[in-house]
Amino acid sequence: MASLATLPDAVRLGYTLPAGEEEALLARASARIRRAAGQQISSMTSTVRVRVEDGTAILPGAPITAVTTVTRLAEDGGAAVTGWWWDGRERVHGINVSTSGSLYPHRRWPVDVNITLTHGLVTLPDELVELVCSVAVRLGATADAAGMEAGIRSESIDDYSVTYASDALTTAANLLPGEESALRQILGAPPSAYVVRPR
Repeated sequence: MASLATLPDAVRLGYTLPAGEEEALLARASARIRRAAGQQISSMTSTVRVRVEDGTAILPGAPITAVTTVTRLAEDGGAAVTGWWWDGRERVHGINVSTSGSLYPHRRWPVDVNITLTHGLVTLPDELVELVCSVAVRLGATADAAGMEAGIRSESIDDYSVTYASDALTTAANLLPGEESALRQILGAPPSAYVVRPR
């Protein structure tokens, strides 16, 4: 998966990364940002299985930029559903889940459908790109502290010793609290769990 920021982005925003490690550090920072976000950042098309209640489905993966199809599940015949409309945000309305020819042609209880949608950011905001660059710089600076990355609590050689803070050990593979807070301000809180199948 492509990094959320590039070396030209880092230069434009005034960040200096260790020579020869720029791409790797930006990739590592991007992976940490994606993991912490808990949602899709870069724009992509996915098919999601969602519950329909009273003709309405609530979509995961905001921000959503398009909804293209609604289909029944394979076990329900897999047919396309028509007559629905998307509200431009996170809901699809007018999903008719009646089962014509069955004993319950107008059933209203919850059923699941597959919805194909495009979600994620088409253009990443500078705030997010800058956060990726900032995390990459931090990772480059902590690369010298190999013990911290390996989870070592303290080291000593002759009369020299170093002890890593427990917070540093925890965050060596994650975002720092301030970075997490900045990410939440940019993207909002992560959504609850859902099933996504990229197309």
